[in-house]
Order: sequence, then C-alpha cells, then structure tokens
Amino acid sequence: MEIFPILLYLLVLLQATDSKGYRIAVIGGGVSGSFVTKYLSDYDVHGAVDGKESERCLVDEIVVYDVSPPPPGFSDDEQSIHSDNNNNDVLKSSSDSRPENWQGSRVSAITIKDTVIELGASIVYDGNQLVVEMMNGDPDNLVKDDPMGTSKEEEEEGIYIGEPYGFGIYNGNKEWLLKTNSFAKYPSFLRNMLIPITFLWRYNFDYFRLQHAVKRAVHAFDIVYGLLNDTKHELTYFDSPMELWGAIGLRTAAAVSFHDLLDGLGLYRDERLEMQQEETTESKSWWNWRQWLPGMGCMRSELVTAMTINTYNADLNEMNGLVGLVSYVPSSGELFSVKGGNNKLIESALHQARRLYETTSTCKHSKQRIHRQQKQITTVISNGDTMELLSNEESLGEFDIVILAAPLQQCRVQFLIQNPMGMDSSILHPMPLGGVHANVDNEDDADIAGRITNEHGDLVFAVPLPSSATSPYTSVVTTIISNATINASHFGLDNNEPLPRTILVSERGKMLEGITTLRVISAQKGLIKIFSEEELSLEHRNKMFGSYHIIEYVQIWGGGNNREHSRYGGATPSFAGGRNSESLPFLLYDSSTHLSKSDGAALYYVNAIESSVAAIEISAIGAKSVAKLVARRLGLVSPVAVRSSHDEL
Repeated sequence: MEIFPILLYLLVLLQATDSKGYRIAVIGGGVSGSFVTKYLSDYDVHGAVDGKESERCLVDEIVVYDVSPPPPGFSDDEQSIHSDNNNNDVLKSSSDSRPENWQGSRVSAITIKDTVIELGASIVYDGNQLVVEMMNGDPDNLVKDDPMGTSKEEEEEGIYIGEPYGFGIYNGNKEWLLKTNSFAKYPSFLRNMLIPITFLWRYNFDYFRLQHAVKRAVHAFDIVYGLLNDTKHELTYFDSPMELWGAIGLRTAAAVSFHDLLDGLGLYRDERLEMQQEETTESKSWWNWRQWLPGMGCMRSELVTAMTINTYNADLNEMNGLVGLVSYVPSSGELFSVKGGNNKLIESALHQARRLYETTSTCKHSKQRIHRQQKQITTVISNGDTMELLSNEESLGEFDIVILAAPLQQCRVQFLIQNPMGMDSSILHPMPLGGVHANVDNEDDADIAGRITNEHGDLVFAVPLPSSATSPYTSVVTTIISNATINASHFGLDNNEPLPRTILVSERGKMLEGITTLRVISAQKGLIKIFSEEELSLEHRNKMFGSYHIIEYVQIWGGGNNREHSRYGGATPSFAGGRNSESLPFLLYDSSTHLSKSDGAALYYVNAIESSVAAIEISAIGAKSVAKLVARRLGLVSPVAVRSSHDEL
C-alpha cells in the first residue's frame, strides 16, 4: 500500500516537469527573433489562464535559426554555414562570420582600435520600456553607455582644445544651415543655457508645436506597454500592426506623409530648401515675418529633415507621420547605447530565456529548451498539422509554430503547403500569405468580374501581398575609416573653429555630398563613421578626409555592387509617405482556418510591424504582440471569460 503514494508522486512530478511537446521555430536571430523567444518563455513559465498565473511549461523547445553564428554559450547549437571569407585576420562584426551575400542583423557592432562602433541601429531612447526591461533582466551584462551617433557624451567639465563638439546641418557647397560647434568655447553651464535659447529663437512656435506632438506620441506608446502586458482582456490581443496603432490613436499618423502631418501641426515650410519643390501658400506670402528677423530658420527643412535622413535615409515626403514622430522622439529624452554593442541585447534575450527555464523548478528538463543554430532556412512546408523546415535539402524537423522574425522581402524563404485537397502530398502549392479570396468556389458571386484570375481564367487562390511586404528596403552604406582628418576647407569651416562631432545633412546636402551622416568617433585615432546611400569613391573620400585615411570596414545594407545585397538587403522599409502603411497581419498563415481543421500549424510574422515604423523598440513591440498571440493559441495564456448576466440564471 505504501508504493501507491510514491507512484502517484512520481506521476505528478513527471507531468510537472515534462512539457506537452510544442515545438516552435523562429526564423531570424536579430532583435525580433531573440525578443520573441524571451517573451514566449515568459508566457510558458509564468502564463495566466483565466486570470490565474501558473508555471505551465508546455513548450518542448524553441529553436532560433539565423545565418550569423550563435552567441557565446550557444556553441553546442552551432552548425556553421560556409563563409566565402577564410581569412581569420579580417576584421569581423558581431554578425560575422556569415555568407558573403547576406547582410545579417541590422543591429550589429564592430570593435576597431579598442572602440566599439555601431554599424546599424545606434541609439536607444530611455523611454523604450521593453528594451530597458530587457536590460534590467540582465544588469551584469547589459550596461548603459554613452550614445553612439549623438553629441551628448562630451565631457561636462569642458571641451579639450581641438576636440570636435556639437553637431551641424550641412547644406552642401560649404554652406551650413545650423551649427552648434561654436558654443564649444563656453563653459558647460553656459552652453546648456545658450543652445536651448538659440533653438527657441530660431524655430520659435514650431519648436513647441512639434515637441507637443511628440509628447502625445510618447504618451500613446506608454499606453501600448499597458496593453501588451495585459493578457486578461481579449481586446489587448492585436491581429495586425494597424489595429495596434488604431487602439492608441496613431493609425492616422501612419497613413499620411510626414509633410502632411507637419502641415496639420502648423509648422512653417520653406520649399526653397526642398529638392522636390511644392508650392505652399505660406512660403510665397510677402508677409513672411521670419525673413525680416536675424537668425530665423525653418525647423521642418533643417532639423527635422536632417534627423529623418540620418535615421531612415528618407525625406519628409517619403516618411509617414508615425515614423517622423518616432525619429524625433530621441530629442525629448536621454539616449544611450549598450556597453559593448547593442547586439548584446540579442545575446542577452536568448540567455535570459534559457536561464528562466533552468531556474524554474517545475520546468527543469533533461535537455535545453532554447536553441540557436546557424542555418539558412530555404523552405517551409505545411502539411496542415505541422510545418517542416528545410535548409536546402536538409530537413530540420517539424514544428507546431513557425515565427518569421525577418523582413519577408529579405528572408529568401519559400513558403509552401501540401495539396490542400489531401490527395497527393508531393504536390506543393505556394502558401497564401496574404490570405485567400472569400467565396473562391462560388461562380455565382456578383463581384466575380472584379476578381483576379490566372491565365486560364480561373480565380486566383491567394490574395496579393500588400506593397509593404514587397517593396525593397532603403539602402545605406556604413563606412568606418581611421587615420582620417576632416578637411575643414572642403566643408567651409574655419581652421580655428572646432569641428562638429556629428554632421547631418539637408536634402540638398545629401544630394551634393553623397552622405547622410558623418560622425567623428575619435579625433585622436582619426576614427570616423559615415552613412551614405552608396559606397564612397576614393576620390570623394580623399577630398573629405585626406589621402592617408584607411578604410577599416564597410557594411552594405542593400544596394551596392553585390546583386544579392541589392535585391534582398536594406536598412529600413520604404514607407512611401504612408502609402505602404497597409500591413500583413501578425498571423500570416493558419492551417486550421485554411483547411477547416480544429487545430493545426501556424506561421506568424513579427516584422509586419515594420510597415509603419522601424526601430529597435518597435521590433520589441512586434515581438511581444506575436508572442501574446502564440501564447494564447497554445494555451499558455488566455483572456478572462466575460460572464453575462444570463450565465448566473
């Protein structure tokens, strides 16, 4: 009789420690992929069903696939892709070694002359709650550092003689629209007074109008975090990015150009400073009081345009209003980078996910649940019940959930389904990622004349993808040089004045100079980082930096001479002035709905959120939105059932 309680105890222990067996694959190991892995592990361990939190541990494993090597600590998962570069002495970024024709994660850093330099996304705003939350979860490894790419890390005690200071907006042909480097000669307390006064005088009412709009946007994002953390209410599970933006009042901003939004705010516009000139009533009016006062400027064409070109390599007509507001948010708060490189956020998210399972008694397992492998996923095939992942001819197994955490335009994955009629499983069809047409079998449909048909006159099965899922990303080239000295005369600067630490450009400056941002990382080491639309020629570099400069590293984000980079790369989406704001849903494909099954495999898409805006924090928001949807599907969380008054009768 005593053996029965022991067997019962062992049975309960086995049920508590053994997962239900859900297998999840994540394609893409950047911020989106690593953060969604962390959030899924949170829901699996601390999920809440009907408002009651419990350690469920229903996920058997989450495997993250990426073309770049796994971070330290995940070496047992590494199965390397062949790299064309076999020279071990070549300088490598945090994304290397990777295939030569892949750009890797857009959050990437490199160490040159003992200096960590961000190649892509460079700064984090202290109001980015999800990033800050991730850092708070790993305080020993994620430490705030001076922001890379801003002018905020200068010594408060004063500026060393000859050290660059501040920033300027270059208009080309030795003309500057704005410079703050001249304030370097003043003590720090006086600089902190004079610079804001200069901005207020130069931009007057426009400065307050835009700041007020940005504060409203920041408040809206504060609401987002509350909605994302709420798993009890059905309305907090968002099916698409536009549904999310609509819930916080930002949907309209995502659907108009930044120029149109600024018009609505009443910001002054001077089309003489724009390359694509449009007639505006205010700029043609003879009563333009700004032209009669010294030191007046156009905030829209100077500061705002320079910041959007720096962040997204796009002018205000190409940006939507939401992107524009997000690009200006850093001006209203403190900025930082992660010490050692922002890519450490990616590494830490995976380690935190793994550590969560290891430190939870009911979730301890004989094998690791979180894996990271260096694999190029080429094909995903759904049979209805599961999805099989292939890397070329190699099968990587079958999964219940697949999460695409990379831009659809760049992932180079073929998504297929087996014959939906259930006859010959060897016959594969394209997966209808954009959904399927309603009443596709109804030949009497009244709207059949407007339906899209193929060459045989039959109704097309899948709905076409929106332009946000097909438009190429913008190209940016990051060039790091050393042993460089900025040619002051080339930029129209006096030899006795300090150089701006950061040089931003206007639309005209970008066209004439060919750069979008120039940043002096270290004047002593001659380290300079340049963002440009195309690779800079030797002649052009010599004019700006002298003939003794050395190219240390070049990272191409789309474009360039590499055809693969040009076709599949890119830094940020093409927002088309809000015309590309229509997004795919977070749930790209649901076999249970498509095949009228009670259950089945599903494909989710984190980067759907980039149709409206792109940034590190935005990727985190997309990751948490998708993780919530997946967790609800798997029963890790569920909204609290709302009872009607009739339920109690």
